[in-house]
Amino acid sequence: MKKALLISCFNWYKARLEPIREFLISHEYDVIVLIADYDHIEKLPVQRRYNECTYIPVPRYKSNLSVQRIKSHFSFGKSVERYIEDIKPDLIYLQIPPNNVARYCTKYKKKNQRSRLILDIIDLWPESMPLIKVKNMPLTYVWKEWRNKCVQVADYVFTECNLYQEKLKYVLNADRVSTLYLFKEQTEHEKKLVEKIIKNKETKDKKIKFAYLGSMNNIIDINGICSVIRVFSDWGYEPELYAIGDGENKEVFQTTVDAIGCKTFFYGFVFDEIEKIKILAPCDYAFNMMKDSLEVGLTIKSIDYLSYGLPLINNIKGDTWEMVEKEGIGVNTANLEVTNLLSVKNHFDIMDFFFHKFSKKAYIENISRVKEME
Repeated sequence: MKKALLISCFNWYKARLEPIREFLISHEYDVIVLIADYDHIEKLPVQRRYNECTYIPVPRYKSNLSVQRIKSHFSFGKSVERYIEDIKPDLIYLQIPPNNVARYCTKYKKKNQRSRLILDIIDLWPESMPLIKVKNMPLTYVWKEWRNKCVQVADYVFTECNLYQEKLKYVLNADRVSTLYLFKEQTEHEKKLVEKIIKNKETKDKKIKFAYLGSMNNIIDINGICSVIRVFSDWGYEPELYAIGDGENKEVFQTTVDAIGCKTFFYGFVFDEIEKIKILAPCDYAFNMMKDSLEVGLTIKSIDYLSYGLPLINNIKGDTWEMVEKEGIGVNTANLEVTNLLSVKNHFDIMDFFFHKFSKKAYIENISRVKEME
C-alpha cells in the first residue's frame, strides 16, 4: 500500500487535514498525520482527541515573538525529519508555516523524485509578521528561502487565499497552484439554531450589536474598531460589543472600547459551538479587522461570522475585500456609508454564501480537481 504523511505543526486537523486524510485513504493510501502536541493559540498542551493522529512533543512557550517559540518549531522540524526517513512516504502533504519543516521535505523530494510533495501555505512567514524589526532579521531571510525552495520543487501548491499567490508569484508555477479556502463543518442542528435566531431577531432602531471572535493580541486593529463604533455612535446608534476570545491585549481592547461609550460583553474563550452561536448570531455586524501591516487575505473568524449569517465590517485586503465588494456580504471600512450598509445581503443570504464557498462539501470538491492528490 502507498504511504502518505500529513504534517501540521499547528492544530489544523479538523479544519483542514481531516478531509485530506479521508481523500487519500479513498485512493488506497496508508496515512499518518503528524501534529505538534501544543496549542499555539491557547498556549496549552493539546488534548489528544484524535486517535488517528500522531502527536509530536515540542517545547512550550508563552510569547509568539520569542526564542522559545523558534526552539519549539525547530524541535518539531527535527522530529518530522526522523519520521520522513523512517516512513519514506510516497506522498507528503505539508502545511507551512513553520517554514523550517519545508527544508526536510525539500531534501527528501530531491532524493526521491518519484514521491509527491504537496505544499499547503496557510500563512506567509515572515511577510505576515507584524513587526518590521522582526521581518528584517537575518533568520527571516533564511525562513523565506526554505519556503521558496520547497515551492519550486513541490508537485503542487495550495494557498489559503488568492493574496498569497499574488505575493509568491515570483516563485510559483501557475499550472501547479490553486487556492484552497478553509472550510467549516456546520451540523444541521447548528444551522437550524442560527436560522431560528435570525428569524426571531429583535430590531431596535437605536441599538446596534457588534460581534468579535478570536485572539486579542498584537495584530488586532483596536483603533480601527473604535473608529467604526464612533461612526455608528455619530449616526445616533447605541453600540454594544459581544466578544469571544482572549489574549495579551484583551484588557486594552475592552477598556478602550468601554471608554468610547460602547457597552461591552467579554466572554473569554468559548469552545462550544452552540454557545458561540447563542452569543454572536443575535448581533448585527461582525468585526473582521486586523492591522494593515499583515499579509492576510482571509481570516478564520470571517468564516465563522458568515456561518452565523453575520455581515462583515472588514479591512482585510485581498480575497475578503473583493468578496465583500462583489458579493455584498458586508462593508469594507473604506466604504463605511449608510447607503452601503443598507445594500448588504440579509443574514440568510450570507449563510447561503458560506455554504457555497466555505463548507466541507466545497472543500472536498476543490481537492478532487487536483490530479496530483490521487
